[in-house]
Amino acid sequence: MRVRWLVSVAAGAVVLAGAGAVLGVTVFAGNGPAHPRKPPTVTVSSLGKRAIDGVIASGTINGESWRVRLTAKSSKYGACSQPPTGWYLDCTEQVGGLLKRWSADPEPAAIWDYGSVFFGPVRDDVDRLTLRLSDGAVLVLRPVEMLGRRWIGLILPPGLAPAKAVAYSRSAELAHSIPFHSTVGGEYDFMSWLPAGDEGPSRMTKSVHGGGATLVLHTGPWGNCLVGQGTSWSFAIGDLPNGALEGTYGLPRTVPMAFRWPARYMTLDMSDGTKRHVRLVQGAGLAFAIIRAPTNPSINDWNVFDGSGHRLSGGVGAPGGM
Repeated sequence: MRVRWLVSVAAGAVVLAGAGAVLGVTVFAGNGPAHPRKPPTVTVSSLGKRAIDGVIASGTINGESWRVRLTAKSSKYGACSQPPTGWYLDCTEQVGGLLKRWSADPEPAAIWDYGSVFFGPVRDDVDRLTLRLSDGAVLVLRPVEMLGRRWIGLILPPGLAPAKAVAYSRSAELAHSIPFHSTVGGEYDFMSWLPAGDEGPSRMTKSVHGGGATLVLHTGPWGNCLVGQGTSWSFAIGDLPNGALEGTYGLPRTVPMAFRWPARYMTLDMSDGTKRHVRLVQGAGLAFAIIRAPTNPSINDWNVFDGSGHRLSGGVGAPGGM
């Protein structure tokens, strides 16, 4: 299960596109016709191989400079400074703790999102990274060295979102990633990286019901995201959960569960001698359920089966206990 990393850059709004790109903005006023607004002139600077003064990305917006800076510990700068335009054009992020977590990640890049600010480290074999936006524009981001890593960074304007990232070596595509847009926190989560030519799982949305609760399963090229009111679980392609997704003390309790393919259903053997069957909701390589663990009768044991009735896994007592 993927743990979402939250970063602390202030969620300001800045317009950004690729070098020389011009974005059109259409404004609708009530039910009247659309009126085009003069698009901003946006540039992304070429910074060279190494960061100077912590700056990993910069450019201009209609002649005004923007930049993203990093620091390992505390910074002499504020998180973001706001000029008269109302945009946050100068942001600094503290990344020491994040780097420790990413050190074991085999993916070509980590792209962290907070508000409209996107940045992260890339692997040593990544020469460049392109980011296609929701309006079709494509940014080309070249890594800059700092703190023993190579980084990319950008800031997006309101109404634009990342749609697809592609990491390249000097001669070929390494992998691509389509982010999941969380309805809980609003983040864009680049969970899974796929090889060239692999479009990943089909997009599907399903409901998972059980124990008086309902969760929504979003499946797609990002993997699986199970979303509820104020909570969510993210599973990259290749993640292998096998049981309860959270634990609580005492009975009764409601327990969301996830199992890897080819799980199809589970049974609950109850203390009064009855057996309860729970059909699993299928996602991308995983299957999900929500069960209710009552007090009386209680659950003696539970078991998970494939479509042919072969037992895959199980446990003793009610799942999800602390």
